[in-house]
Amino acid sequence: MNRKEEIKRIWTECFDDSREFVEMFFNRVYRESDALTLEKGGKIVSSMLLQPYAMKFQNSEVTTGYICGAATRRAARGNGYMSELMVEALNTALEKGYMSCSLIPAHDWLYFYYDRFDFSTVYYYDPQRFTSLHAFTPAGRYTRVEDPYLPEVYDAFHAFEMSRKCTIIHSQRDFLNILDDLSHDGGIFVALRGEDGAIAAIGCAAPADGRLLVKDLLGDNEDAREAVLAVMRNDYPDTPVSVYSPAEDNGRKPFSRGMARIVNAPLCLGVIAAANPAFKAKIRISDILMPYNSHTYIIKEGNCVIDDSYSGRLDFDINADTFNRIVFSSSKIGEVLDFPSERPYMSLMLD
Repeated sequence: MNRKEEIKRIWTECFDDSREFVEMFFNRVYRESDALTLEKGGKIVSSMLLQPYAMKFQNSEVTTGYICGAATRRAARGNGYMSELMVEALNTALEKGYMSCSLIPAHDWLYFYYDRFDFSTVYYYDPQRFTSLHAFTPAGRYTRVEDPYLPEVYDAFHAFEMSRKCTIIHSQRDFLNILDDLSHDGGIFVALRGEDGAIAAIGCAAPADGRLLVKDLLGDNEDAREAVLAVMRNDYPDTPVSVYSPAEDNGRKPFSRGMARIVNAPLCLGVIAAANPAFKAKIRISDILMPYNSHTYIIKEGNCVIDDSYSGRLDFDINADTFNRIVFSSSKIGEVLDFPSERPYMSLMLD
């Protein structure tokens, strides 16, 4: 049995995904270059995928390694194998030039497990809930795109994602996989053209627990997005609707969506410095798990340099977890800290 089949077997043993989804995932999504495994006694005991995703960050594009399918054979659990593999994944991400790693814990208790590797909860969403009686009433006129595989549909989807301030970006390959995933979930994809013929809004949704869960809703304006929900209401009548959207500084409590861990602090701070030439700071980071990041950083005039000889006043003297939380905080928290923070968003990760 080759490595792909071994990983597939562990996945099937450990997760409750349907056979159709597993076949789609390993035929369409899986790449050998993303696979990480741990062997003991000549047998793979733990595995995961470390998938590279582009991420818009500080008006630049960096790479985050998305960790998924992290699992250990039932008979081999309790020996620290996943912890060993997770440390390997972080160092592999650093070696590949990724700025960070991201993941979505499969269960709430796993947030505490990933804490030990200095992952921080930084991805949030704002759920909007509508009853089955809610009527979505757009003012404009829109036409549904019947073929979601048209290249212009992905082009519009990409442009909508890029309009967000800080977010994970999906490639065209990712987008096609999203469409396949929705079809396996019995979901719905809606793209609408405005009166000018251009694609004005896109929505992705799937039924879950008696509701229609809109996993992402993107568009030029609120009316176009309302029109997508009206089409979904027509396709799923008498069904409550929940819409996931980026958490804003609107006073509502955000809900946790996922975690991130900065694996390359010099790269991260260099991007921040270049994007904010007026920003000045002296920062010391202590990263026990990844000593590569443990330095004193001087940021001024758009540059970031390491100066471990510096012994003066520090603006921040922080550990890896706090560093994650400051970098990826809301803009309001950033204003309080005098740091150009950006809250990231993550959606449509085939979770």
